[in-house]
Order: sequence, then C-alpha cells, then structure tokens
Amino acid sequence: MSRRHVDHWRQGVGTLLHEAFVRHLRDASLTSGVLEAWERNTRAQSSYTHHGWHPDGPTRPGPGEANYVRMRLTPYPPAP
Repeated sequence: MSRRHVDHWRQGVGTLLHEAFVRHLRDASLTSGVLEAWERNTRAQSSYTHHGWHPDGPTRPGPGEANYVRMRLTPYPPAP
C-alpha cells in the first residue's frame, strides 16, 4: 500500500459518509441499512462496528478464497 494512501486515513471522511447515510435512512423513513465488507478488510469492518453496524447473517463468495460479510445498521428501530 502506498504511503500516499495511508496519509488519508483517520481524516473523518468515513464518519461523514456514515452520517450522510444515516440521514438518508431517516429521510427515506427506512429503519435499517445493509452493506457488504470484504472479509479480509478488518479495518473497514472495525470502522463499521464502531459506527453501530453488526454482522448480519450470510456471507457470499468474494475474490480468491475470501468472502464478503454482510453487515446491518439499525439506527432507528421500528415504531411499535
């Protein structure tokens, strides 16, 4: 990985994107979101977990011998 790429880590861009997605869920009256993260990308999974995402069931085949892990965020639980 190039040093140039690493220089952009921890600048808050991921947090801004996450916040925009949560606003989208709220504005669209959606109660949850789903994403897939490459199984080997533990850095991304850690970031998603930090923001409240959690593994949600199945995986699907990815490149090589790695899979994609499905994760879900439920920032606004359904109303009773």
